[in-house]
Amino acid sequence: MVRDRGYALVAAITAVAAFAYIAFQVLAADRGQIAGVGARVEQAKLEAAADAGLMIAVHALSAADPESRWSIDGRPREVDFDGTTLDVTVEDERGKVPLDGLNPSQSRAFFVAGGASDDRADELVDELRSFQTGDDDRADNAANGASDTSYLAQVRQGGFRTVSDLMALKHMDAALFQRIAPAATVFFEESGPFVPNNASALARATMAGDEPDGTDQQNAADGQEQPSEEIAPDINLIGRTLTVRVVARDRRGAQTHRVAIVELTGDAQQSYWIRYAE
Repeated sequence: MVRDRGYALVAAITAVAAFAYIAFQVLAADRGQIAGVGARVEQAKLEAAADAGLMIAVHALSAADPESRWSIDGRPREVDFDGTTLDVTVEDERGKVPLDGLNPSQSRAFFVAGGASDDRADELVDELRSFQTGDDDRADNAANGASDTSYLAQVRQGGFRTVSDLMALKHMDAALFQRIAPAATVFFEESGPFVPNNASALARATMAGDEPDGTDQQNAADGQEQPSEEIAPDINLIGRTLTVRVVARDRRGAQTHRVAIVELTGDAQQSYWIRYAE
């Protein structure tokens, strides 16, 4: 009987240990779920703050008083939104290089200012021209080894749909693309001419058809700006396409971003259109 009680004690201890282990696993799982939910809540707050930053920028750009409007030359602004820091910039698409509107001289200046060698720039100019016109005889050379027939059909159709289409050029690479893409646009539209005051050094050199050398070329490739004269805010931004970039950062160091190309309409019911978003 004593021996049986010993076995019973061992069994009881084993059962208690098993139940304790199960309880611990359940508790750990609950804590993991709680932590996961908390992380998702914080991420949702960051995303909401980034969306709010976009709306704040649109409101500031729509101000009736020109002196109250935000600048559209890409200068950053820091805004506090309910404890979240928002870094907001507004870029004028008319201060960028219109990919479908470049002539050969401007195209070459574009690639050289971005750091391409002379021989490589010549190849890229020819490939960009093929992409602009949809030249069937050169479409295969314009595409960077693409085998997707639907993509090749897009090349042959002619015209850039996004700035990322530059990566389809055979002699383009990621490093050159990263240097020139911020200065380019497919949303130049018909609301006016190129605005050099709102442009980067690379965009100004491109639109002038110049090929900077020495320090000027290095500054353009690095995105460095030359001093420019301060100008008054634009009198009318209606119909202007503008890129709004928002980076939302919280106290923990987490961040998210929003990028949208907006067009102000002047309509009280629908004051803006989103032309592109990411």
